[in-house]
Amino acid sequence: MTKFLKSTVAVLLMLTTAAFIHSCKKSFDNPPAYVDPNITANTTIKTLKAMHASGGYEQITTDIIISGVVTADDKSGNFYKELYIQDASGAIALELNGTNLYTEYPIGRKIFIKLKGLYLSDYAGMIQIGTLDNTVPNNPTLTGIPYTLFDNYILRGTFGNDITPRQVTLAQLGTNLQDTLLGTLIQLNGYEFSAGDTSKIYADTSSLKNSVNLTVKDCGGNSVIVRTSGYANFAGVHPAGGNGSITAIYTKYNTTQQLILRSPADVNFTGGRCSLFEEDFNSIGANSATLTPLPGWKDIGEVGGVFYKNAVFGSTKCAKVEANATGVAVVTSWLITPPIPLPAGSSPKFTFTNAAGYDNGATFKVLISTNYNGSNTPSSSTWTQLPATIYTGPASGYGTLASSGVVNLAAYAGQTVYIGFRYDGADPASGTKKTTTFEFDDVKILKQ
Repeated sequence: MTKFLKSTVAVLLMLTTAAFIHSCKKSFDNPPAYVDPNITANTTIKTLKAMHASGGYEQITTDIIISGVVTADDKSGNFYKELYIQDASGAIALELNGTNLYTEYPIGRKIFIKLKGLYLSDYAGMIQIGTLDNTVPNNPTLTGIPYTLFDNYILRGTFGNDITPRQVTLAQLGTNLQDTLLGTLIQLNGYEFSAGDTSKIYADTSSLKNSVNLTVKDCGGNSVIVRTSGYANFAGVHPAGGNGSITAIYTKYNTTQQLILRSPADVNFTGGRCSLFEEDFNSIGANSATLTPLPGWKDIGEVGGVFYKNAVFGSTKCAKVEANATGVAVVTSWLITPPIPLPAGSSPKFTFTNAAGYDNGATFKVLISTNYNGSNTPSSSTWTQLPATIYTGPASGYGTLASSGVVNLAAYAGQTVYIGFRYDGADPASGTKKTTTFEFDDVKILKQ
């Protein structure tokens, strides 16, 4: 064979090999495109949900078909064996007895559900689609569609379908079983996690894997729960500390409104918080124990060595101070905030709640200082009493926590301040009795 022929054959072999490799590579680079199946929805999700009566189990016996886009899957672990799907009319939970559902039904995929043979029911006020479990006579339960039957009922469509969250206010979120926003992807704007929750993590990371409720609220004090499973892959993450928008699936547990996150990325809290400072005392311990240390605060028994205490009444936690049963003739006690910078040009507003009990003459004042040096003798610094409303309690029993009113701190803008809560009383051992108990909570300086 001549050199020319040998060269020609070699070139042809190289071209053939390259073409073969290219064709093989092409098949890997271009997975088959998914299109919507040749099927049409004949019912909306809202109409389907209207077929259900609370507490009932309705079997679908006709050829009803719905379609919707998956808005929540199980990828993060915060949803388990269920998907949420949504159309223009509303949303509903689809119970599926399988895991890693996101591999076939990820967020953004359109699916069609042939409902004949399936059931509607509700759990804690949320309507669901599933199958009926009659294992316990006279006590049926709704359960997930078996994995082996997924393809009998669910037809997969296109990927990448965007569902724009419904921008709503908390007042628009109803708890009626048929509320059209239940199960939908919603967005609340101007919210933040409560101050006590920003130091926590989303859920329990111990072996117990308990779900945890955290609270988000707006600058007007409207609040709602964010509930997270201990099995979520972000359970150990600290919530964002700023203010902004939160996107979540809106659900409820009986009458308790809940937001369920798909991912921490749905929390866009990057703006400044409503408050320049706040303390809700939710981190304190057992009732009547010495006040749980609060980061940066000073608890000082300046005269008499009497300290502030934890006050816990059911779900209400606050701080309290009293001279009763101390055996101290004269009591002067302080609880002082950390230093709080007030922005120049601002008009900050200070507020808190307070109550008194067993009133017999002790006094409670709220003061402000710009030169307190952190010592245990705060009286040596300059303090100005603030015109906050301090309530007088009954001679027997306790009053109810109420607002101190709003105190304008605009005169202190551009300075760093300390807020001091000062108690002056006396145990009966002194010959006088000034043992009034004062309680206070929700200390805030709001930016205005």
